[in-house]
Amino acid sequence: MKHLDEGAKNLAEIIDHLITVPVFSGSSLANRPVVLELYAAARGKSDGPLVLDATEKLLSAVGEAKSPEKKTVIITTGFVVPPWIEAETDGPVGAMSLARSLSLGFDLTPILVTEPSSVAKLSVLGQQAGFRVAGYEKATKVPRRMVVEGFTLDYQRAKKESEDLLRRVSPGAIISVEKASPNRKKVFHSGIGVDVSSLSSKVDALIDSAREIGIPTIGIGDAGNEIGMGVIEDSVRDILPTGKDCGCPCHSGVASAVPTDSLIVTGTSNWGCSAIEAMLSYHFQSPELLHDGAMEEFLIRAAASAGFIDPASGFAEAGVDAIPAKVHAAMIEVLNFIAKSRYSESLYIKKYREFTKDKAQIAHRIQDNEGN
Repeated sequence: MKHLDEGAKNLAEIIDHLITVPVFSGSSLANRPVVLELYAAARGKSDGPLVLDATEKLLSAVGEAKSPEKKTVIITTGFVVPPWIEAETDGPVGAMSLARSLSLGFDLTPILVTEPSSVAKLSVLGQQAGFRVAGYEKATKVPRRMVVEGFTLDYQRAKKESEDLLRRVSPGAIISVEKASPNRKKVFHSGIGVDVSSLSSKVDALIDSAREIGIPTIGIGDAGNEIGMGVIEDSVRDILPTGKDCGCPCHSGVASAVPTDSLIVTGTSNWGCSAIEAMLSYHFQSPELLHDGAMEEFLIRAAASAGFIDPASGFAEAGVDAIPAKVHAAMIEVLNFIAKSRYSESLYIKKYREFTKDKAQIAHRIQDNEGN
């Protein structure tokens, strides 16, 4: 696996803390900001910052793809939430910004996988993000193309569909962003414990199939019921009020039973995608690999226009997890400043170092200035 330098480790540490800032005092799942506890549990199982591990695995996987002319990465996203029965903005927005970064940085083809009911919306969002959406054969022949496909809701078909997809597109890695996960009884839940199995693509089978043949998997989630959170299943069961008992007929809790090779815990899952972008931006010293606040706000508004909803209100409006688009844009601006300042030093700082190098000269200046 590719290991990044000490500067990348330091940056990843900062980013981990930034994207787990509890914007809310609580959440729909608890009366406290559970993201801190979930992050602590995940960090306890990692040798370093979570975003560092994910980025290193991704860099190794993409760099080692056997068919450079047809390099692909699967990004699975889309969470259909009750009572609205529509897919939310958290997940698709981050998936698109990350797809842009991967397409630009590696000239690969992003394969977006979602519920059949969200294919049309996600395709529209992909076009708004700047991609041309096409079938696999056409998309892999020309840069800046994207594939958007639906995945089965039926467990009986999921295994074969997974194997067929992996054989057809040969992805370097699979990234799951805010994707509903089954618990240990194979039941999918919303955070508050509603059974959403009939609404959710069975992409856990895709993750399992990928891991069986050694394709790296990355999970990004914010609540404990998403694919990847199986890494900390026992902790989720203890932390969330619905962790052990969801209240639905299965009574087995909402905690994900599906682990991934890397897990990023974040305040909203879109931020986890941006965190990877920031690490890639630092690694390649290319600011273009991390989108800015204006693009973030644009993508959130575009997602709403396409029909994705803010799960708190149920409206197709410019917000994610009850946080307005402007706040998300501000978060991305902060992330940009932090990342870029690590590889593009400010002229102010350079001049300050020059002027403060000679302490004796500074002391003379202070003395000469006395009385003025």
